[in-house]
Amino acid sequence: MNRTLSVRFAFLIVLLSVISALIIGSLFSALDPSILSGAKPGLSTYIAMFVGQGFLIVPILFFLTRKKLPLAESLRLKPVSREVVFTTILLSIGAMIISDEINILVDMIIPMPDSFLQVEAMLTPENPLSLFLLIITIVFLAPIGEELLFRGFLQKYLENAWGDVTRAILFSSLFFAAIHFNPFWMIQIYFLGVLLGYLAWRTQSVLPCIIFHIIINGASLIFTSMGDSAESFLLWQGHIHPILLIIGFGLFGYGLQQLKPEAKA
Repeated sequence: MNRTLSVRFAFLIVLLSVISALIIGSLFSALDPSILSGAKPGLSTYIAMFVGQGFLIVPILFFLTRKKLPLAESLRLKPVSREVVFTTILLSIGAMIISDEINILVDMIIPMPDSFLQVEAMLTPENPLSLFLLIITIVFLAPIGEELLFRGFLQKYLENAWGDVTRAILFSSLFFAAIHFNPFWMIQIYFLGVLLGYLAWRTQSVLPCIIFHIIINGASLIFTSMGDSAESFLLWQGHIHPILLIIGFGLFGYGLQQLKPEAKA
């Protein structure tokens, strides 16, 4: 397989993984009568999210297994030190604050329509089982599956095929932002994708990316569930509070400065 075909194949298998997860999730979601009535999502919707997100990594695992390729190496599954974990946590908190302000600035220029805001209704389920499935899906399954697929497989594949880390990070991050199917979140998701890509390359491990992604998704879920009460201490005149922004940029800069590559075994 030549370099052009191998790159094309890498994108195709990632696209296949995303489409397969969407199809399987849609099949389960079709069982929810609230889809047609416009009411709050029922249990079937959260089961659909859980099953679909869980299936995301299945095609790539099947491919790597069939090709008898080492899973840990192919998906960049490598242990990291406690120092890297700690630095990742600081970096993720700083990036989350900055990303939220980017989201506010983008929304001022291009307001998000009500049809997209309905997604927030899915993040506040009333059924305890639905809430449990939502937490498992958003906070754990999504970060693990997406990071293995995009930073573990795709970016690593592109780095080897192109021999250009920057190009690999930029293109895999763009694809990552596009598959979220929300043009109003593209800028902030791309920003986080590039940062995650740098994190994966710098540490040569996808584990810090998973930790980073878990913190971002978990915090977003918590603040969404808090509703207006969260805005009272997060916002100031419609923007992230200046003190929080200073802390965010400080943690972000410190995290980047302290982030060091892991020693090779």
